[in-house]
Amino acid sequence: MVEPAAEPGVESVVEPAGALRSGVLPLAGAVAGGAALALESVVNGRLGAHTGSVAAAAWSNTLSLGVVAVAAFFLTGLRPAFAALRARLRSGTLRVRHCLGGVAGGSMVLTQALTAATLGPASYTLALVSGQTLCGVLVDHLGLGPGAPRRATRRRLTGGLLAVCAVALPIMAAPEEGRTFALAALPFLAGCALSWQMAVNGKVDEAAGEHPYPAVLLSFATGCALMVAAVAGLAAFSRLPRPESGPLWHYTGGLLGCVVVLSAVLAVRRIGVLAAGLGMISGQVLGSLVLGPLLGQPPSYLALVGAALLIGAAVLAAPSATRARTGSLPRTATRARTSSLPRTASLSRARPDRLSDGPGAGGN
Repeated sequence: MVEPAAEPGVESVVEPAGALRSGVLPLAGAVAGGAALALESVVNGRLGAHTGSVAAAAWSNTLSLGVVAVAAFFLTGLRPAFAALRARLRSGTLRVRHCLGGVAGGSMVLTQALTAATLGPASYTLALVSGQTLCGVLVDHLGLGPGAPRRATRRRLTGGLLAVCAVALPIMAAPEEGRTFALAALPFLAGCALSWQMAVNGKVDEAAGEHPYPAVLLSFATGCALMVAAVAGLAAFSRLPRPESGPLWHYTGGLLGCVVVLSAVLAVRRIGVLAAGLGMISGQVLGSLVLGPLLGQPPSYLALVGAALLIGAAVLAAPSATRARTGSLPRTATRARTSSLPRTASLSRARPDRLSDGPGAGGN
């Protein structure tokens, strides 16, 4: 069956066949980045257990910055990207605070080293992701990331509150409730900072002409500066802990951090802050549930219930695609009718001329 050709000037409401497929790869990258973040929390937590939390965080950030600096020798288009970034900073369309996303990343790495080993992969990830979901609604509402703001509807706020309830379940069942609640507050706040970091890194990526390198470099540079200040403060008031020997994989957190930040920047560019955040949330939850048994810390029944609630909270926090699609149809139809009017009018004007050339011309 041959489909009728669309009239000129009428916009089609059917999305191209590759539109859906084009978002699958960035979403898969976000899920992989979330799984890498879950593994990074385990690695940095183990490193912090025998080197000190501040030293572990400083090592992780320094290694990440070193990898990113070496990558500059193999990349192209860096000069135009940084020139565009400087131009946006001078014009005021991009603010200095947008370049400080690494401060949030550094605080998250420090939180990993402080709490991940004690809380375990499942509880740590639930606390981190609940803060990420709840703050993600606020970040979208304020329009801090690239793209238009997304209003904080009742449905999305319900999803954010459900995320808080999801992390409370396994923590309430912990043997040391007071200590666990205090520890869980840190990754919860780190999750809030992670949403802000994704938003501002997306702004920097947009300002640099969608070249990911400036956003990644600034993220690790500012995070490393925070860690240097933390190490200096610790050395001023107490002795730095002496690093003890450990497995080599305990020192790979910085490499995983590069994967996390790069995947987030690339995913936000293609599918937006919210969808990228939801992909990372899914990867973090699934990764933590897989890593727990492998490390001898199987998740409890309440942790599994909390993970299910958390995925439901992420779905509620997402905007309704059906509503957005339905709302766009009348506008598209209006454009189609408006754009087809000149053509109809021209046909009606042309019809008498064409009839006058026929066999019965001048019969009246």
